[in-house]
Amino acid sequence: MADKPDSGDIKITPGFLRDFQDKVLQKMVDDLVKDPNVAELAQTLTSAAGKRRLLAGSEAWEPARLLIEKYEASPAGTAPSLYNQVEAIRKQLITLNENISYVVDIAEKGEDENLKLSTELNMSQLGEIFTTTPAPPPAGS
Repeated sequence: MADKPDSGDIKITPGFLRDFQDKVLQKMVDDLVKDPNVAELAQTLTSAAGKRRLLAGSEAWEPARLLIEKYEASPAGTAPSLYNQVEAIRKQLITLNENISYVVDIAEKGEDENLKLSTELNMSQLGEIFTTTPAPPPAGS
C-alpha cells in the first residue's frame, strides 16, 4: 500500500535517516554550539555583576540599570532564560540523533523483530524515535 501516493503510508529507510542526521541534525547541533550569540548569552550565567553587560547603557542611569538587571539577572533574567531554552533544544537534538542512530543500527543489523525485513520503519517506531522531552518553561512562569 505504501507504493500508492495517496495511501497515507510513509516510507522512511535507514539511508534516509542517516542522510537526515548528517545533513540536518548535526548541522543544527553544530550551529547552536558555534554560534557567537549563543556563546554571549551563556556568559550571563557565570559573569560577576558589573563585569559582563550585553546591553549598552550607563548603570548610573536608573532605567538602563533596571533593564540590564532584568535582562542579565541569573537565572530568571531574559538572557539566561533564553540560553537555557537554546540549550534544551540542543540537548533534544542530540538525543534525537542518538535515538535515530540506535534504530538505524538495529535496522541495518536486522536484530529487531519489530522492524520489517525490508528495513522500513513503521509509524509507531517513528513516534518512539521523534519523542522528546518538553523544554523547560521560561523563567517567571
